[in-house]
Amino acid sequence: MRRATGRAADAVFAFVVGVPLLLLSVVVAALSVPGVRAVLLVAAASMAHVALGFRRSRPATSFAVVCVACAVQAAVTGLFVVLPSVLVFPVALYSFAAYGRPAAALATGVAGAVVVAARFASDDSVTMARLGPDPWLLGSLLVAIVAASWSFGMFHRTQLAYVAALEEQAREAGRRAALDERARIAREMHDVVAHNLAVIVSQARGGRYATERATEILATIEDTGRKALADMRGLVGVLRATTDAAGRDPQATTPATTGAVIAEAAGTRAVVAAYDLAPQPSLRDLPDLFDRIRGAGLRVDFSERGTAVPLGSAAEPSVYRLVQEALTNTLKHAGPSARATVDLHWAGEELLVAVEDDGPDGRPAAGRPDGKEPARAVGGHGLEGMRERLAAVGGEVSAGPGAERGFQVTARLPYRNGGEW
Repeated sequence: MRRATGRAADAVFAFVVGVPLLLLSVVVAALSVPGVRAVLLVAAASMAHVALGFRRSRPATSFAVVCVACAVQAAVTGLFVVLPSVLVFPVALYSFAAYGRPAAALATGVAGAVVVAARFASDDSVTMARLGPDPWLLGSLLVAIVAASWSFGMFHRTQLAYVAALEEQAREAGRRAALDERARIAREMHDVVAHNLAVIVSQARGGRYATERATEILATIEDTGRKALADMRGLVGVLRATTDAAGRDPQATTPATTGAVIAEAAGTRAVVAAYDLAPQPSLRDLPDLFDRIRGAGLRVDFSERGTAVPLGSAAEPSVYRLVQEALTNTLKHAGPSARATVDLHWAGEELLVAVEDDGPDGRPAAGRPDGKEPARAVGGHGLEGMRERLAAVGGEVSAGPGAERGFQVTARLPYRNGGEW
């Protein structure tokens, strides 16, 4: 579409500029060299004007046709330089330098200037009437015109390259943003699936031995499953929207299709907003998280020290997900018989988060001589997701066996901007 628009613009330019120049050239040719030679001059000029309509779509062909037309005119008479249509040559040279091969354009232009100056000086009608300027002066003038046309063409070529680089940077930024969004969605899906399935599995396991609580356990499983399905639908909707947007050919978007693209982008943003505008978890939601974990059988002790500071809309969900993931890992690996402790320490310039458990049945952690707990991987997707979340808001996460038993996850999140991150 963009190429078609360019060809149409070139055709209009060639027509608007060519008609007056060609009419003037007809008059000058008829007065200067009447007869067959005038017809040849006008025919060659017409051919050059038509070729100008392809100066951007086919710059090499257009420039070659213009050069041939000028060569025909030079063969007819040295006085062809006075024809108004000769101005087509600098325009064609400019276009060939901007859209074609700059070196060939300059070499051809300089050689043409020398040939035209020599032809003008050696023309019989010029020498007999003593019409022309000094050949060296004329040659210098023509070379200066060639140099100016070539310089403007190179300047425009540089502009085009700069714009192309900006467009490529924009496309690359869009690809990176899409990848970042997909990674964020993957972390969210992991958190949703891992946490809720861990609760469901723990409840189902307990229901096998506590038949008197079967109704309560099944209700908890149902509620947890409903919440997981709702979260999954929102995340998959965002993933589908971002995938469709990323799959579009970036070069297919042109000014002529801007309206359709904006409309489709608005639909994509609406899908994303439908999920992003949902309440994001914050530190105020930690008691509800603890209640769900306790409902699955895991004992959770919570402590908070210091004066709480607003962390901002990006940092609070990250801390919440970190605590959620750590407790989910405890529930999966240590089982509901373990005990977990969550500690938030609001220090002077940073928030320190510690989530520890005492291992299955209170036994020491694996990795020590007396440990019996199966070792937990410290490089899994959940822990990697914790590190990525906290790193995005300037924090750090470490995980490994506890000092005496079990497993521990610790995080450090500095404050910024006077309290908010």
